[in-house]
Amino acid sequence: MMTTKGDKSKLLILPALIVVGIVTQIPFILTIIYSFISWNVKRPDLGINFAGFSNYKKILTDGQFYQVIFNSLLIVVIGLTICTVLGILFGLMLNREFKGVNLLRTLFVIPYFVMEAVVGIIWKTLMLNPSLGLNYYISNALGLAPIDFFGKYALLTIMLLIIWQWTPFFFLIIMSGLQNMPSEIIESAKIDGATGWKLLMHIQLPLIRDHINVAMTLGLINILKVFGLIYVTTSGGPGSSSSNLPYYSYKALFYDWNVGTAAAIAVVTVALTLIVVQRFYGFMNKNNSKNI
Repeated sequence: MMTTKGDKSKLLILPALIVVGIVTQIPFILTIIYSFISWNVKRPDLGINFAGFSNYKKILTDGQFYQVIFNSLLIVVIGLTICTVLGILFGLMLNREFKGVNLLRTLFVIPYFVMEAVVGIIWKTLMLNPSLGLNYYISNALGLAPIDFFGKYALLTIMLLIIWQWTPFFFLIIMSGLQNMPSEIIESAKIDGATGWKLLMHIQLPLIRDHINVAMTLGLINILKVFGLIYVTTSGGPGSSSSNLPYYSYKALFYDWNVGTAAAIAVVTVALTLIVVQRFYGFMNKNNSKNI
């Protein structure tokens, strides 16, 4: 029996598909199974029992759950929008040659390579701490009372830190698009009188549309799953005012020790993530088709 080149290529990628399937799908299937059981780790005397949809009913009737969903969507929408705008602005600013530009580009992308937990610890203890941090000394120098950022403005502060860390990621992708932009097209547009805002909106942005789409798609997924930053700064508080879905699931497991509830939250989180990503893809494709 003859095998075609297509069949051979499928056989070559089969081991990779099997490994990816084992690593990603088996844990998710187990999570779905756990979501239908009642299992409190700290109460082994209660045993492990089939709970049906009671775990889902529990979270869907919990007011905190909807607060957490709102927080998650708000973080994504605001973070994604501001990171994209800033990524484009900084990309345009640094897409030129001047003394020290390479050093400036390097310094600008450093926050992206710092772990979430480290970012949270640095900003919470060294920068925004109202008793010992830079916040305290600047406020005293100005004769003002230090602001408790992680107490009074917890969710806003979390969003600002996410923007601070993830804007360099957007900048890197958008910058690569700007660097690869054909210089002939830009020069022709300038000769025809397209400068400033017209050049940006009608020439530069359409040419890097694919790069912006990639940056926003990957940024959307990464901002949705932010965990370490919230864990080391606010722990989702005060109350659930700064909690998102990943931290809410963690809290259900390691605070309440309820495996079934935590698994149900995780399953709902995956479902909501898929819906958000699908809607985002549809929105981006619709805008792209209009601009063609």
